[in-house]
Amino acid sequence: MISLLGSLFASARRRALIALALTAAVGLTEGLTLLLLLPLLQIAGVRVEGSVSTVAGWLTSTFNFVGIRPTLVSVLLVYVAVAFLQATLIRARTMADTLAVQDYALALRKRLYSAIASAEWLVLSRLRSSDFTFALTTAVNQVENGAHNLLFLIATAVVALVYTVLAFRVSPQMSAIVLGAVAILLVIERARALLGRRSGGIVTSMTQKLYATAAEQLGGLKTAKSHGHEARHLSLFLDVSRQVNQAQVGLTRTFASLRWQMTVGSVLALAAILYLAVSTLHLQTAAILLLLFLFSRLVPRLVALQQTWQEILSAVPALETIEKLIEECERSPERGDAHQVPISLRSGVALRDVSFSYRGEGHPVQLSSVDLQIHAGKTTAIVGGSGAGKSTVADLLLGLIRPGEGSVLVDGVSLEPSHLQSWRSMIGYVPQDTFLFNDSVRFNLAWAKPEAAESDMVEALRQAAALDYVTRLPEGLDTAIGERGVRLSGGEKQRLSLARALLRRPRLLILDEATSALDSENEERIYRAIQELHGEMTIVVITHRLSTIRDADVIHVLDEGRLVASGKWDELIAADNPRFRELCRAQSISGAVAME
Repeated sequence: MISLLGSLFASARRRALIALALTAAVGLTEGLTLLLLLPLLQIAGVRVEGSVSTVAGWLTSTFNFVGIRPTLVSVLLVYVAVAFLQATLIRARTMADTLAVQDYALALRKRLYSAIASAEWLVLSRLRSSDFTFALTTAVNQVENGAHNLLFLIATAVVALVYTVLAFRVSPQMSAIVLGAVAILLVIERARALLGRRSGGIVTSMTQKLYATAAEQLGGLKTAKSHGHEARHLSLFLDVSRQVNQAQVGLTRTFASLRWQMTVGSVLALAAILYLAVSTLHLQTAAILLLLFLFSRLVPRLVALQQTWQEILSAVPALETIEKLIEECERSPERGDAHQVPISLRSGVALRDVSFSYRGEGHPVQLSSVDLQIHAGKTTAIVGGSGAGKSTVADLLLGLIRPGEGSVLVDGVSLEPSHLQSWRSMIGYVPQDTFLFNDSVRFNLAWAKPEAAESDMVEALRQAAALDYVTRLPEGLDTAIGERGVRLSGGEKQRLSLARALLRRPRLLILDEATSALDSENEERIYRAIQELHGEMTIVVITHRLSTIRDADVIHVLDEGRLVASGKWDELIAADNPRFRELCRAQSISGAVAME
């Protein structure tokens, strides 16, 4: 609970303090409404003696001081006024609690997302995207609920303290006995309280697993339907869902048992104590009535404190999950100097003796001693089979990863963290997996360059050979394209993605297997569009398909992380490079026959 309290005050200190101040004010008014019962008892003819009469005397003096005669009407009017003030304070405190908790949840999401977005790409690539989604949604919601319960616990504790002070003022012996009985109940339930925290951890873990399973199953639903395996898909999903249900039922059972035991135990203790008050301690009627009223209000709050405590503990594992994820991301931030240094691209980019392994030394190598040149204003193709290291080259060019050995040079200058902001502002990137929002064509284009005019968007669409199909859409640029562009064909999505990259007016355009999933017609459309851009920008085409890169200014051939050949198409054909010959033959390229 301390960790949750510290986290709450670190993120929403001002609002949390306001909420606590209002909580204290509510507690004071609660005590005042209780004290006003004493003059009402006196007016009703009940004898008020002993310590109770002392408190009643204070109230009578206060009434006389402000010039109010303690009659039934005046006392009731004061009671109503205080109750009205209390209700107003409770409403204000409720809003303050909500604002504090919402500020906290927003700050927690911001901190988590900032940590994710600022982490090294290598760290992000090792984690499941569903873990991020779970943490940003369900886990934060659980922590938010825990923070709300924490403020409720504090408010309940303040009111319970007011009741306790008044009870001790009326009868210290009785109050000590009641609180002692409640304390014994809390000690007895301690073991079950720890069980509640463990149950909360299980619920968090299983819900996280459910998120991952849902993401995987929905991602593979098309394949499952095509194989007729919907029932198997459903069975796998339901297995995890049942585990989540069982964990949640177990947590609820723990809470329900705690509440039942605390309620029954406290009522039995209260009944026994009131019996003692009448038969043994011989308390006066006014004292018994006031104690009965106090304890009837105090004991349920003590029970509520126990239950709220359990709910807070069950939320702690969610906070630990978030903090662990933040710590993991912040442990390896993408290094970017505070003082960014501009960098230009005029002559080209070069990889010099670059080696890289995703897991470090002793693990499989993606690139080994690679030297290659990408000339500015030219079209460079990087080809090779699966696992050759092509996408690793793309990640190096984007600055997502840094070489284990060697350097990436831009115009002869080593690409450093201080250059990343300037460098990435010059890049247009089109990946294999199209990234589109469930919004309009216009929105998806403007995401890359919010200040772009419509004429710029039209020109980018024209350059990407996408203008014709966009103008045929029902609402043109304002047509909604559905989740991940589901209302567009594969080729249309890729051309829209290319247009978005071109809207940035990049100096370096990187196409990373951007046409690997397209049919030959759409692939040809995209590469015709690229050919028209020849000379206007530096273009890097990363692909395993050779049919569309015959006109590249230079082709680099990778094999198992090594550069095995470089040159124009005709030069590679003439050189009879074994690996290039195998790629051509595998793809039924006519030049492969001549090389036999």
